[in-house]
Amino acid sequence: MGRTGSKTGIFGLLIALASIAQAANNQEPALSAAERHIVARGIATLKAPADRTLAANWSNAKKVAEWICRPAALPAVRKQDQRAGRVVLGTDDLKSLTLETNGRLIGSGLFRTVHGWQDFNFVCEVNPETAKVTSFQITPLPAHP
Repeated sequence: MGRTGSKTGIFGLLIALASIAQAANNQEPALSAAERHIVARGIATLKAPADRTLAANWSNAKKVAEWICRPAALPAVRKQDQRAGRVVLGTDDLKSLTLETNGRLIGSGLFRTVHGWQDFNFVCEVNPETAKVTSFQITPLPAHP
């Protein structure tokens, strides 16, 4: 293995160990090997080292939301509103995302419509063996007055 390959392997191992340690500290479920791989690949795409460090220290819930569930969110949201644009899973509130198991993430989010942002709750079901989303269900919330 070349120098770049070993650095990538070490980086991946460090991310996996950090995820396991953080999960133990936060009483969060540990990610499966497939989920850790997807998360590590997502973190590696971030250009700035500070961004990679920040993302590596996210909770497992945020990691699953960002790199596993969010890609499945927009098609689900567009079933509610075909003109929906950007989707955000979670908020600044740490309680807005809960990783119940390594196969189930629940939380709240927002999607952009032509009229502004729409709040929703969601349930994202993931196959831990493949890290593929098997179901993404949303429940739109009433608009704020």
